[in-house]
Amino acid sequence: PRLKAEGLANLSSEIEMPLIRVLADVERNGVILDREELKSITASLRGDIIALEKDIYSLAGMEFNISSPKQLGDILFVHLKLADNARVTWTKQFNTGEEILQRIKHKHPIIDKVLEYRGLKKLLSTYVESLPELVDKKTGRIHTSFNQAVASTGRLSSNNPNLQNIPIREER
Repeated sequence: PRLKAEGLANLSSEIEMPLIRVLADVERNGVILDREELKSITASLRGDIIALEKDIYSLAGMEFNISSPKQLGDILFVHLKLADNARVTWTKQFNTGEEILQRIKHKHPIIDKVLEYRGLKKLLSTYVESLPELVDKKTGRIHTSFNQAVASTGRLSSNNPNLQNIPIREER
């Protein structure tokens, strides 16, 4: 009765309910991964990450753990002196979050390299290396769960794994 009262009966019967069957089929059938292509992408990403590390070390004038916010902060704000008023976290480390780095990226080429490095590391660890681990051994496919009524925007969402969380803003 509420669907009719709010003028949503057609939306429910013509779109939402028929979609349930389609999504159930997609969940059951799963998604095929091209494991060989992912191996190739892994090798390429690792090579690019190593090249970026070398560039970053060269620009910094020393080697350090790029993934360590403390060490990165010391390089950017103590060694390279990229900001006089650099923010410090409650743990007394410099803030090296993406928003901060975006604000100062015009000050030194190392910032763009660090941002690219972070992007490639995340792509590699979160998607390229982890998705093959989620393949069902019986079917050889990934079986995600789709949600029709979770996202506030009204779009579909997926979880276990979230296949919609794959970055799309960059070429890779």
